[in-house]
Amino acid sequence: MASSKAITRLLQQLLKRSYRQDKAIDKYQFKFLKKLQSTETVEDENQLFDEYSQQLESTPYTLEDKLSEGKLVARQSQAQLQQINSLSEAVKDKIAEMQDAPEPYTITEHHCALKDLVKIYQHAVIELNKSCTPSEVDTKADISFINDELQLLILELDVGQAFAKKLEKVRIDISNDPDPFQLPQYCLQVINIIIDSTREERRTSRHFLYTLNDSLTQFYLNFAQTLKLSEEDFEKQKETYKTIHQGADQLQANSKNQTLEELQASISDYVTNVKAAMALQEEQQEEKYRTKFQSMVRQIKELQNETQSYQKTLKQQNKQLHIDFLTKIPNRAAWSERLKTEVTRYQRYKTPLNLAIIDIDNFKSINDRFGHLAGDKVLNVIAQTLQKSIRNADYIARFGGEEFTLLLPEISPTQTELALNKLRDRIKSIPFQFKQEHLTITISVGFTAFTPSDESDDVFERADTALYQAKRQGRDQVFQLTKNEQKSENQ
Repeated sequence: MASSKAITRLLQQLLKRSYRQDKAIDKYQFKFLKKLQSTETVEDENQLFDEYSQQLESTPYTLEDKLSEGKLVARQSQAQLQQINSLSEAVKDKIAEMQDAPEPYTITEHHCALKDLVKIYQHAVIELNKSCTPSEVDTKADISFINDELQLLILELDVGQAFAKKLEKVRIDISNDPDPFQLPQYCLQVINIIIDSTREERRTSRHFLYTLNDSLTQFYLNFAQTLKLSEEDFEKQKETYKTIHQGADQLQANSKNQTLEELQASISDYVTNVKAAMALQEEQQEEKYRTKFQSMVRQIKELQNETQSYQKTLKQQNKQLHIDFLTKIPNRAAWSERLKTEVTRYQRYKTPLNLAIIDIDNFKSINDRFGHLAGDKVLNVIAQTLQKSIRNADYIARFGGEEFTLLLPEISPTQTELALNKLRDRIKSIPFQFKQEHLTITISVGFTAFTPSDESDDVFERADTALYQAKRQGRDQVFQLTKNEQKSENQ
């Protein structure tokens, strides 16, 4: 009789072959295989097989019906395509080839046949579009879409506060304007505001550089003048010392022919003259240097103040570059920088790191039903709620549209799932009201944990796949996807 390991391997291969035929069975298979690998007795295995058999018996097998239905739809589609007279001969030949082909048997053959049919439809649509002019309704829909994109673009622009208010007014006008053909006028307004903002920033930078250049030039001139005065004072000092030496030599020569009283009087006069000359020179130097150095200190302080003011402005501008204008939380650029930092820390210290992607459920319907201003309010409230509900170590950012990204370091995946479910419940409890209608808004979350062999893009893609699974399973839930589960799905 085959070993348990051989049976398990065989079952794994068989289950892979039957994967994606029934969602409930696929979900049960993972649990079944995990339980089978952990069983220790034959009785446990038999009980597990019986349980799986009951699960299969309770699930209707509809594959044959679906395949038959698919074949019928394919034949009807081929017949409908043949009735279109305006199609090219090449497309008609492909339809004829498909009708003459052997009837598909395997699921793969059915899939290939449907894929060929879709390609024929694509060719037919392209040919029909070439022969038709776009309707006014289609044109309005396209322009309306561009209007929506323009509003999103305005939110991403980084300009000064005064210009940001002007852009916000334009965005509100776009949202409230029922005529989509006003798009060129709004685009022109946005372009003019961007140009004015750029000119203002250039003017401010030029003014600072001119002021800085003038201050440095004046400082250099004063410093050069101070050096020149120092040289002049040094020359005067040399003259004073020379006069003192000459007086000393004269005193020494006269002392040979003088009495003691006369010598004392000469020395007293000499000392008095030396002191007076030294005091006069020190007084002149002190006054001169005090004035000059006070002027230089004042200029240095002014230069320092101007530099600090400009540094503050640059710091504010840099901060604005990393803050989302609408939600006032970090934007995608800030997220990219923080992600690099957290990944580096993870690789160095090997502490857990989790990445989650959060998406507001049915957000487009909010914009369609209540307008873009209502959608903006929803984004702002949810962003602020998420920001206030996370730990200090966590990092959240608006990734784009109604999507947010979240880093949760130093906690396990189990703890991460609990934390994300708390966030989900908190968002769900927010009492929104638009046009006298109470609204409950939910979020879907997909998350995964970093592994040592992961690149950042791999982890993000895995979290995005988890988010897609959360959406597919009904929204308003948290879904985790591990690296091993992703591999199983890909296989």
